[in-house]
Amino acid sequence: MKVLSVISLSLGTIVTIIGIFPFIFAYPYCIGCANSGPSNLWELILMISYEGKGWYLIVGIILLLLSFFLIFRQRKLQF
Repeated sequence: MKVLSVISLSLGTIVTIIGIFPFIFAYPYCIGCANSGPSNLWELILMISYEGKGWYLIVGIILLLLSFFLIFRQRKLQF
């Protein structure tokens, strides 16, 4: 149970951060450019986060809530 809570906490944090990116950074796309694909890893991450359309943020928050529930439940059983 502890391993599951740690895994869901770390995945939830990563997915939530990726889900927040579209609200902070602009879409890395150039309409007039010949090659408008991602030129580096950061632009690829931004494009993937924009294609998620908010689902990354929702799934990340659900994973974080699940991990907090598992951690509090585990601590309640230890006392």
